[in-house]
Amino acid sequence: MTAIAPPPAPRHRTTLPLRVELLRQLSQWRVLAAVGVLVLLPVIVRVAFLLGGAQPSDTGTDLGALAQSSGGGFAAFVLLVSGGYLVTIVTAVLFGDLIAGEASRSTLKYLLAIPVPRLRLLGVKAAAAAVILVGGLVGMAAVALLVGVLSYGPGGMQVPNGPRLDLPETVLRLALATAVTPFGLLWAASLGLLLTVLTDSPLAAAGGVVVVAIVTRTLDQVEALMDFRLWLPTHYAFAYQQFLLQPISLATVADALINGLLWVLVAGTLAAWRFQRKDVTG
Repeated sequence: MTAIAPPPAPRHRTTLPLRVELLRQLSQWRVLAAVGVLVLLPVIVRVAFLLGGAQPSDTGTDLGALAQSSGGGFAAFVLLVSGGYLVTIVTAVLFGDLIAGEASRSTLKYLLAIPVPRLRLLGVKAAAAAVILVGGLVGMAAVALLVGVLSYGPGGMQVPNGPRLDLPETVLRLALATAVTPFGLLWAASLGLLLTVLTDSPLAAAGGVVVVAIVTRTLDQVEALMDFRLWLPTHYAFAYQQFLLQPISLATVADALINGLLWVLVAGTLAAWRFQRKDVTG
């Protein structure tokens, strides 16, 4: 008698693939607006210069004037001015919306009913937000270089009180600065991830990150705090500027990465622990 072969085991299907979550996040108007501001910033800066910016200059420390001296200088200027509150706000919006946004739209419980493990849901959402953020930063740098070259020619940047670089070296420095920028944003992403599982309001989660940024940057200016300032989350937010100024301090870049990874470890662990216990039935 011929034995009947058992039916093949069902193929495991990964729930919530990264590409699906990327498309879901990019369908949200808040995400599109945040990334759009980054990518369009070079155009906004160019229009501002047309309306009455500083006069072009190849020397000195006036960043506005140096920005109009060459295409590379313009791109470097855009990266310098974007590193203030703009990239922090964009990061806060992206990560503050992850879980709180789903809760506010009453879609969180349906996502978990797929079913998808909670930690996987949180991890995939954080990974998608990180990809979108890095993509926005790269897009901003690319558009800045394109707008700069078309507006001021294919020249390299003039480092304030430093040498004038040729275009290839300028592009290399811009690429390094763009690659390092997320180091100074790891704290904001981690805190946003924690706040998004603590509240059902995306605005509250993003606002909490911005408030911390304002307070800690203010405290960072208080010299009486001395070494305590090294522990502030925003102390290394401008580490990427090392590649746009002179001299370059790689130690500052390394400190920024270590500081950011500590925030990822602490805030990320707390976010995972809280999300595992979060009541999503309401």
